[in-house]
Amino acid sequence: MIRFYFLIFFCFAVLKFQAQEVVKKDSLKKKNRFIEFLTKKRTFLVAPQLARSPETGILTGLYYLKLFKNLKDTNTRTSNIETFLSVTQKKQYFFRFNETILFDKERFILRGTSNIARYNEYFYGIGNNIDLKQKDTIELNFAYTTQRLTGKIARGCFLGLQYQFYKTLNIGYIQNDILDKTANALGKNGSLTSGIGPVFLYDTRDHVIYSRTGSYLDASALFVKKFLGSNFEYTNITIDARKFIKFYKNYVLCFQGLLNYNVGNVPFRQLALMGGDVIMRGYYLGSYRDKVMTCAQVELRLPIYKFFGIVLFAAAGEVQSKLSAFNSNDIRYTAGMGLRFMFIKHERVNVGADVGFGKKTKGLYFGSGESF
Repeated sequence: MIRFYFLIFFCFAVLKFQAQEVVKKDSLKKKNRFIEFLTKKRTFLVAPQLARSPETGILTGLYYLKLFKNLKDTNTRTSNIETFLSVTQKKQYFFRFNETILFDKERFILRGTSNIARYNEYFYGIGNNIDLKQKDTIELNFAYTTQRLTGKIARGCFLGLQYQFYKTLNIGYIQNDILDKTANALGKNGSLTSGIGPVFLYDTRDHVIYSRTGSYLDASALFVKKFLGSNFEYTNITIDARKFIKFYKNYVLCFQGLLNYNVGNVPFRQLALMGGDVIMRGYYLGSYRDKVMTCAQVELRLPIYKFFGIVLFAAAGEVQSKLSAFNSNDIRYTAGMGLRFMFIKHERVNVGADVGFGKKTKGLYFGSGESF
């Protein structure tokens, strides 16, 4: 299925210019004035959203991205916050707030995501033995937040804690549909989970939003326990490793490996989900889900002309109920390409579109920033 996300940046972008960057219009050619306008230094971006998909109908909303530096230490990498606020034709809503805040000299990093929504989504089942042509629409309300605070222990190394709260309620599905008949889908009538755990971060990337060089390793454990308020208990271990290599004329070769491992009683919506606009592009987010997922992807980022570029990517992944069940027959593959427009040049913020293709599936994604 193709899902459309349109961010119309150019008509409604809110720009903030620094005084020292102003150039007299009469000293520039029309072409150069246009390029200068598009690549001027900006500190935030506002854009409307327009989308359409069968499970939501027409979706409209607003996207906001704010970039800022630590005033005490300009060598600190750029922090950012972003929000999405959407409403749909089917009387749904979706609000998400993400933040990555780097404190003075990067002694501490606060990173988190929060979401409140009343939304429809597709459910295909659990595991690898599903038919992508067979899906049902489920309705649900959910609210969650994951917040992580890490402190520097050595150059590029951070250690800290994370906390996650996740609640689903008012889940609507039809009797005898796929969710109803999936015996191992826990939390069909709602769930509340609360967990805490350690985080280790190794981060030598040159830039948080668009990395050209460096390495990234995020290893964390989350212990979801009843004494923290949960009505389910499980343990999640996540390992996210990335490498960025710059070569000829700012070309960048990027690698990512991801392990999402769960053990215990995991609600169906908090299982490891394959697909979406981050990894395994081309598959609907959650089309394949289970307790364990491993994925790997490679991406080549190529500047082609001034502020335009393209990306080429390929990925492979699999979900299973346990690590020992993984086998080569169940590996899923995707590949695709994307177009990029560098909208905030000094911070390397791109907007663009990706199209990914898997076996009997495809996806189209519009947005800002990079997948990883």
